[in-house]
Amino acid sequence: MENHNNEYFVKEQYKNSDNLNARINLHTFNINKTDWNVWFFNNMNIPENAKVLELGCGNGLLWKKNENMIKENWNIILSDLSQGMLQSAKQNLNFKNIKYQIIDIQDIPYDDEVFDIVIARHMLYHVPDIDKALSEVRRVLKPAGKLYVSTNGKAHMQELAALVKSYDKNIKYNLQKLPEIFGLENGGEMLRKYFKNISTEEFNGQIVIYKAEPVVAYVTSSNVVRELLMSQNKLDSFYKYVEAEINRSGAIKITTNTGMFTASNS
Repeated sequence: MENHNNEYFVKEQYKNSDNLNARINLHTFNINKTDWNVWFFNNMNIPENAKVLELGCGNGLLWKKNENMIKENWNIILSDLSQGMLQSAKQNLNFKNIKYQIIDIQDIPYDDEVFDIVIARHMLYHVPDIDKALSEVRRVLKPAGKLYVSTNGKAHMQELAALVKSYDKNIKYNLQKLPEIFGLENGGEMLRKYFKNISTEEFNGQIVIYKAEPVVAYVTSSNVVRELLMSQNKLDSFYKYVEAEINRSGAIKITTNTGMFTASNS
């Protein structure tokens, strides 16, 4: 089974943007046509002259999707554990006020009370020591600063996990694992150990898809699942299984259940 909060796993899984892009692509079939990155950005309040740190920035899509909203007086640092991800972000963005840096959220290399805004999107469940991470975030935030953090709920994409299990019950593809570590249901309680004020916003939808390729690409974006299917020569078989399920039911429908927390001490 994949150890999702193992540093080696995270670096291998996200050493470049290929796996992430496969996951993003499936979400383009969501009947909720509000763009997730635009929704998230619009739920933030970034003040003038703000110093902003994003931890686990991935390919920088949050900023690419909202590039017309980026203010020149913001000082933005995009960070990730993966050099490959940072390279993708650099290629996607061209702003003089954005800098790029490899940073471990458990050991942020900045002095106390430096940032007005810290962003951690869909990444805390990968962190080995979440308490240490949140303690570091609180330390580097200014007294009036805010943390914006996103994650999934337990209902997120459970139909996809059921699809994989129905194909082969021996494949360990537990999509509840991540929200059990840090999710919409338990994230607020974890944040309250470090922040006085917590608010939650949910972003829900449903993926409705009529072709197999994006579904298979999403599932096999898990290195462990892909290697297992390939080692057993089952990749083609799984593709045909997904096609058959679509032909049988007309479409594959997958619930999406995500959201964000806003945390502060002011």
